[in-house]
Amino acid sequence: KNGLACELIHDRYENAKTCGLINDDAFHGLKTYAHPVGPVCALTPVTNPTSTAIAKALMMAKTRNAGIFLPHPRASTCTAEAIRICCEAGERAGAPKGWLQVIDRPSMEDSNAVMRSDTVRLILSTGGPGVVKASYSSGKPAIGVGSGNAPVLVDETADLSLACGSIVTGKTFDNGMICAAEQSVVVVQDVYDRLKKLFTERGVHFVYGEDREKLANFLRNGDKINPEVVGKSATEIARLAGIDMSTIPLGTVVLGTEEEKFAIGKDYPFSHEKLSPIISVYKATNFDEGIELCSKLAGNGGIGHTGGLYTNSDERRMKEREAKYVENVPVGRVLVNSPTSLAAIGSAFNFQIDPSFSLGVGTLAGSSVSSNVGPMHLINLVTVAERQKHIEWFNLPQRIFFNRGCLEEGLRECGKAYASGERDERVMIVSGRVNQKLGYVDRVVKVLKDQGFEVDIFVDTHADPDMECIRKGVEACNRFKPDLMICLGGGSPMDAGKFIRALYEHPELTLEKAASRFIELRKRTISFPKLGSKIRRLVAIPTTSGTGSEVSPFTVITDDDGRKFPIASYKLTPDIAICDSTLCDTLPKSLIANSGVDAVTHAIEAYVSVAQNDFTKMHAIEALKLLFGNLGESYAEGTPKSRDSVHRGATLAGIAFSNSFLGICHSLAHKVGAEFHIPHGLTNAILLPHVIRYNSCTKPTRMGIYPGYDYPQSHRRYSEIAESIGAPTNDPEGLIWKIKELMTELDMPHSFKDAGIKKDDFMYKLDQLAEDAFDDQCTPANPRFPMIPELKEVLIQAYFGDDEIKPPLDTF
Repeated sequence: KNGLACELIHDRYENAKTCGLINDDAFHGLKTYAHPVGPVCALTPVTNPTSTAIAKALMMAKTRNAGIFLPHPRASTCTAEAIRICCEAGERAGAPKGWLQVIDRPSMEDSNAVMRSDTVRLILSTGGPGVVKASYSSGKPAIGVGSGNAPVLVDETADLSLACGSIVTGKTFDNGMICAAEQSVVVVQDVYDRLKKLFTERGVHFVYGEDREKLANFLRNGDKINPEVVGKSATEIARLAGIDMSTIPLGTVVLGTEEEKFAIGKDYPFSHEKLSPIISVYKATNFDEGIELCSKLAGNGGIGHTGGLYTNSDERRMKEREAKYVENVPVGRVLVNSPTSLAAIGSAFNFQIDPSFSLGVGTLAGSSVSSNVGPMHLINLVTVAERQKHIEWFNLPQRIFFNRGCLEEGLRECGKAYASGERDERVMIVSGRVNQKLGYVDRVVKVLKDQGFEVDIFVDTHADPDMECIRKGVEACNRFKPDLMICLGGGSPMDAGKFIRALYEHPELTLEKAASRFIELRKRTISFPKLGSKIRRLVAIPTTSGTGSEVSPFTVITDDDGRKFPIASYKLTPDIAICDSTLCDTLPKSLIANSGVDAVTHAIEAYVSVAQNDFTKMHAIEALKLLFGNLGESYAEGTPKSRDSVHRGATLAGIAFSNSFLGICHSLAHKVGAEFHIPHGLTNAILLPHVIRYNSCTKPTRMGIYPGYDYPQSHRRYSEIAESIGAPTNDPEGLIWKIKELMTELDMPHSFKDAGIKKDDFMYKLDQLAEDAFDDQCTPANPRFPMIPELKEVLIQAYFGDDEIKPPLDTF
């Protein structure tokens, strides 16, 4: 054992980094430094008084820790000698003089004094339950390792010669004193007699009757093991127990007993840890009963320690049996087809197990570790993390068709075959009755049927699609079984179609899971299921200019109680977007205004978002140039050029916010609009000037948090927008002036008061609106992290508005 302790520990950890800089991950900007935990108090057991001491001394040397040893009183002399040798060797190699010390034959008072000393920083305790409990009761950080009672299960498929040889090898190594040594063997009855015969041939002598009773009486002193048994040979134990030595065959190396299934517990001495070459054997009816017996045996003083399994099943069945053993037997390591005593201490039979003579037993047995204790348990780690930006991506549909008259060309794309040669054949069109009346649905159907598609139509969508609408859409899909879906309409049909597809392919998905909120903008707390198993592609065709849903990964669904649930997942992004502004030629002016200002808000919030990047910035600015330059004309005159420019601007804004998200203007608008039934675009327009003033503070109470957002930048970004759209001043107030000018041009009210909301009603809901907006999914990307009272102030300002619309005083 001493040789194993020296060689195994040295070989495994010789080149391990345990001092100073031990890891430098330049790519991820992480460095890890190691410092010694401080002076270590080490308790060593009577069963391994020198090998455990040597192993611990080597780990202390490797980690630059001084140590003071408290040996078991019955093994104090040999432990002290082992530590003296290690200490002197360390001093010759440059360690400080006296870096290892021993308290010779320590009393309980001595041990408690050392463990509670201010000098000691960590207790490394190996021994019986009393010693481990004392170390944890000292008030110091402690790593305690407990006793074992390893049960070994041999199933009906096992290689019996391997099982017999390994179990006897493990049990005879160091006369069974290793805490991980086999204590009981549970054998499935189909192979029981054959294994017992092999045991006998291998030197296991089974005792019965009076000899068994003598051995049982000698083995235990009350509820403890008889110290005279520990570490003795099988023949010496038989002699000391008073067994007639003439009955002991020559070559006996292990004494065995056959036990009844019920013989497990404090009243059955052979069911306990024996620390000697004595083994008990149980017969199980089948594998499952064997698992049950092993669980009881491990629970009888060996919880969290070691177990063994011998099986020669096929790979699938072996995995199943290993899993069942792990799930049902309370041990911390399971050694398969190996001697548990040798395999558990590492680097034998499986070379990936860390070598150690201190085997953790986990929290089930009151220990802080369940692994083999090694040098990494004796160091404190300091992590140095450099600031880094996220690795991000830019998400778009596979195809975006644009310019007037592109509808037919985009639909013909849907008829093309995939690389595999297959093509879609059955199309579900999700739209609304208004689009059906306007002839847009028939226009799409004609092109599809000309390409040979079978077509079904679902037009029962409406504003703010709810779960009743979604369920009807799923039923329609279940009847028709489409492999292509086309969403034709404003935001509502596209929102509905996205979630209809998701529930059609994944009926188990719930709205609550789909809409689970998340703080990390690029991740979801609950993953969204993969789409495409039934509907291979989703095509979005917007008939309004504003929502951006044709290119976005978002949808908003209302539950059966009237609550709106925003859902975000890049798996919801349409595969194809067809942006033909001829579908917007007949829009009413109010819808042109509301959807247009919604697109303006999308672009502005995307530009100042904490997740803004070069790609979103470019799309947002171009969107704002198109929208501010053409929305007024589109509203007043409806010229083809202005309608097309606004349509493209809305899509560009959708691309921008789909990849950098929005902010509190949308958070607040979601709640106010739902409560008072004001169009979403109008709600955004009224809130936007006040949100800009709030966000442009250069000394915010709390700044928005994102790796790439280094300092408050919203004032500068709003100023950049103002400059790009020709505002009277290149600052946030200049941008506000342009927004209010646009609102006036679009005949929009400038306050919630002017929009018709009664003051008492608004103030009554004020607290709830602010709290709900704070919890909205759009809030985390806002450049200024809001406090609820601050959101209330923004709402109040938006209710009353400014006295009059005028440019900043220094404009002219």
